[in-house]
Amino acid sequence: MNISVSVGDDVVFNILTFFPVKSLLRFRCVCKKWRCMISDPSFVEAHQSRSATTLLVSSFDDRSHDRKRTLYIINPSINEGEVRCLSEFSNWRISRSVNGLVCIYEQYPAESHRVRLFNPSTREYVNLPPPIFSGRDSSEQVYNLGFDPSTKTYKILRSWIRNWSDWNYEIFTLGSDSLWRIVKDDPKVVLDTKGVCLNGTIYWTKSIGLRNSTIIMAFNVGEEKFRSVPAPPTDPMWDFKTSRMIQMGGHIAIVDYQEVAGRISNVLIIWELEDSLNGIWSHKRILLPESLMQRFPRHTSFSVNSLDGGEIALIPSKLFKDRYVVYYNLAKERTRREVLSWLFRNMWHISSPYAYCDDFCVYVESLISLKEITCVCRTFEGDNQAVGMTYSYS
Repeated sequence: MNISVSVGDDVVFNILTFFPVKSLLRFRCVCKKWRCMISDPSFVEAHQSRSATTLLVSSFDDRSHDRKRTLYIINPSINEGEVRCLSEFSNWRISRSVNGLVCIYEQYPAESHRVRLFNPSTREYVNLPPPIFSGRDSSEQVYNLGFDPSTKTYKILRSWIRNWSDWNYEIFTLGSDSLWRIVKDDPKVVLDTKGVCLNGTIYWTKSIGLRNSTIIMAFNVGEEKFRSVPAPPTDPMWDFKTSRMIQMGGHIAIVDYQEVAGRISNVLIIWELEDSLNGIWSHKRILLPESLMQRFPRHTSFSVNSLDGGEIALIPSKLFKDRYVVYYNLAKERTRREVLSWLFRNMWHISSPYAYCDDFCVYVESLISLKEITCVCRTFEGDNQAVGMTYSYS
């Protein structure tokens, strides 16, 4: 006897939100109802709230002739840290991630300045128009991706230097701008680092003056205005090699690992911004295990970021063949070290015994369609090359 069981749409909706993006992209072909459900903004938002945190790492071989950077996706939730080679770019950089999206841009040659908005989960990207100044007179540049939750608008802020002395700022709004615009507001300082976008505001930390005083700058994505934020009370010294601004528990935080990098102690210092308007900061000291830190070479620099679930991730800038990621759980006060042996077995194809982790960002898997926020987009087919399809729509 055949027994049919009817499952409600709300139950199917809830179950599907637990699947990874790769599976959901296949599930869209099951039927028209599933395709509409998976594409619905409410589903995209619910799925993203449950998605696993993933790392996008930029690495290059210092001994290679062209020093090409290679992008890797590292999924720390899978045993041995599953690693996939995404694509290979020559001198491309990555911004911090916002809602699972990231801005990738070409630093050199100076005449190029190609810029893309990229969704690593769906492999979609969109090519942005050239910036206003994109010749040799604007070679140094940093791109920051921002999001205004009040209008659900994405914007890309570009900081660039002209003639090696004058820093300028221009902005591009996805879905409405056809050309870049000069930002009218002037922050009066050089913002040449990657900021962190939180609740519609991009934050930076910067050292200025002979005493290296720390200042915090903020940019309101919707209003396109800069403002300063009171620094921590003890004014920690900012060094881009041994400090990092991150997002932690819904707040902006500064991680200072100067003592760890210099092998002075095993202490990480974290300053967390509780109130950005009044400059109220909290202070934490984290003691890392001695046995773990002995594996780090002296004066090691790190890329540091936070993961969903209350963990901080540290990746040494110099990765040997037993390369690894260190995770510290803030709530449980536990540290774990994950050797990326999967990467060693499958991706290590260069002759050098080590490679450099140039930068990395943390993102959550996202079903956000770039076709809904911009005009023309391409997609990656396969893991190692960009080919083919172009989507155009109004």
